[in-house]
Amino acid sequence: MSWLSKLNPQHQRLLGYVQPYRGRLVAGILLGVGYSASNGATMYIVKEVWKKVFEDSGGTMTIWQALGFAALLPLVMAVRGLCDFGATYLVNWVGTRVVNELRGKLFEHLQTLSLDFFTDARTGDLISRSTNDVNAVQNAVSIVIGDIIKQPATLVFVVAVLLKLDWRLTLATLILFPLCVIPITVFGRRIRKAAKAMQQHQASLVSVLHEALVGMRVVKAFGAEASESKSFRDLCLNLFRQRMRVVRAKAASTPMIELISGVAAAFVFLYAYRTNMPASTLVSMALGLFFMYEPVKKLSAVQMQLQESLSAAERVFYVMDQKPTVVEVPTAPALPPLARALEFDHVSFRYKRDGQEDREVLHDVQLTIPRGSLTAIVGSSGAGKTTLFNLIPRFYDPTAGSVRVDGVDIRTVTFASLRAQIGLVTQETFLFNDTVAHNIAYGKPDASREEIIAAARHAHAHEFIMQMPAQYDTLVGDLGMKISGGQRQRLAIARAILRNPPILLLDEATSALDTESERVVQAALDELMRAAGQRQITMLVIAHRLSTVQHADRIIVLDKGRVVEQGPHAELLQQARVYRRLYELQFQV
Repeated sequence: MSWLSKLNPQHQRLLGYVQPYRGRLVAGILLGVGYSASNGATMYIVKEVWKKVFEDSGGTMTIWQALGFAALLPLVMAVRGLCDFGATYLVNWVGTRVVNELRGKLFEHLQTLSLDFFTDARTGDLISRSTNDVNAVQNAVSIVIGDIIKQPATLVFVVAVLLKLDWRLTLATLILFPLCVIPITVFGRRIRKAAKAMQQHQASLVSVLHEALVGMRVVKAFGAEASESKSFRDLCLNLFRQRMRVVRAKAASTPMIELISGVAAAFVFLYAYRTNMPASTLVSMALGLFFMYEPVKKLSAVQMQLQESLSAAERVFYVMDQKPTVVEVPTAPALPPLARALEFDHVSFRYKRDGQEDREVLHDVQLTIPRGSLTAIVGSSGAGKTTLFNLIPRFYDPTAGSVRVDGVDIRTVTFASLRAQIGLVTQETFLFNDTVAHNIAYGKPDASREEIIAAARHAHAHEFIMQMPAQYDTLVGDLGMKISGGQRQRLAIARAILRNPPILLLDEATSALDTESERVVQAALDELMRAAGQRQITMLVIAHRLSTVQHADRIIVLDKGRVVEQGPHAELLQQARVYRRLYELQFQV
């Protein structure tokens, strides 16, 4: 079978992960060869035992002599079983470990990719590739490593014994076995095509499930339960149809191989009848045909599994081959702590949508933000405020110009040293499904409980935390859904306070809150700003409500990606331009 020596490059790439575990692999292969040899030995022993007990003894053999010969059979079967167990265990250990390593590398690689990759990718699709597709690859690795040596070796040993027993009959019988390649080839192609469609449907299924669960409040608010259920059922039905195509192709190959084996067995019995073949030879030949059926069937399963897993491997390695667009210079030095100013030097930026550059979001932004100052960024929706923030931690790189810290282009320093100096509080607060204490200490894992409590007090969060069932050890649920929006926001502020970074970014931290929650969170922000002033922390605040930034040292007004005004609150009001218009729109009532 030529395909055995022509593994797909994706499977060759998978086998490259086996290298660290080659010792166990070699041991498993040797035990597999021992299993194959024991099949040939079993055939030979059956022939000899039958011959000595029933043909040569002439009925004069005692029961003890017969038992002595018969004992050879369980002995060789015990060796066969031990070799089979050892080979199966070791090979599956290697396969499972390899795929476990692959899954870990895939997750690590996802962490290195830039944000633009996740903007274009579906979360559910990435989850499906990391779970369902990797599981499909696991089956392929175990089968390829386990059966690609073991089953052909079994055929070699069995055929060798059959040739010794009766070479004419063996050659005549083997003529039928190439016919087994036909169902393997035909159904293998169908399985690969159906498996690829099935994996795509499975990814869509996970995406719909993920979106429905995360957005359950929106689904219920708009009464869309029936619509979401119908969409999910339709996807389930499509997945069922594709899965049954795979099952049908796999199931159809086995009866065809069994039919060919049955024809071969009938031919053997007819030949034995016509040639007066000794019973011992006939029994051994029949046993040999039985032993040949298993490897032929398993090798067909290998081909089917290889085809099914090929599309899964392609989907996994597609993600593994993606390159980050924001990269660290190999010899990048660490960035010293901010001492003078953060600068935007003629910065322009365009997002990429599906690989194509979109309209310009920022245009020739020139800013200098002194250390220890409080700077507010304001503007209408879509003006480029959040994009400006995203350039500071290098979530994206400018398409023109540069962002500098004390004159050093941040593209020339390490990610770790840059991001260690930045704290971020966003309007869409993300909390992990962990304890309150763990979420507060996320940016400083070695923080003591006293430091965590102190940060929570400064963020006006300690009081509500102490009212929780387990206080600081209370689980907040997925995305922090067990607590209110204002409470989530205060935990995020406590997280920023605890980290105590030189640069603090606040992205519309109160825009999604009700009036009462906003008042409490604003008090926490005021506390944070006072502490920032004392510690010479540089703060940049994106403000939706202009009342929260009137006391800023400077207010930057963005309009369509350009800096159109900058200065203190009172001065900007006197200019009667964009800032005053925004201010009057908010306070005219």
